[in-house]
Amino acid sequence: MEETMNIAQIAEAVGLTRRAIRFYVQQRLIDPPVGLGRTSHYTPGHAERLKRVLELQAAGHSLEAIRQILAGAQIVPPANGRTRAQVVTRLYARLHVLDGLELHFDATRFQPDAKTLATLRNFIQQIFSEDPPPTEENK
Repeated sequence: MEETMNIAQIAEAVGLTRRAIRFYVQQRLIDPPVGLGRTSHYTPGHAERLKRVLELQAAGHSLEAIRQILAGAQIVPPANGRTRAQVVTRLYARLHVLDGLELHFDATRFQPDAKTLATLRNFIQQIFSEDPPPTEENK
């Protein structure tokens, strides 16, 4: 049996908003969901088609050109050969350790709790302090 997804699941799977998916259906770039109302669902085929639409948009094609390409027409890439840069959003957190010393980390990948951050700050402060902690070499 083919796996199905509701609109929230397919939106997450392809990295779009629900509104964007509805727009692509309205523009006839993807087929409408299977079923009606709350029981409507999307298939892996819908997800693949959405990914293809995104690839073609990133290559600089207009929606009309994308519609034609998906219908099987041979379309020449945009004349300037320009491709749109992929926008990557990252949220970085900054942890003040000492004057002139901060730790930056990608908060979308790492979400340490307050206790972990305090432990990390203390550890880094010890390493960079004027009186380093005793080691085997400086005892």
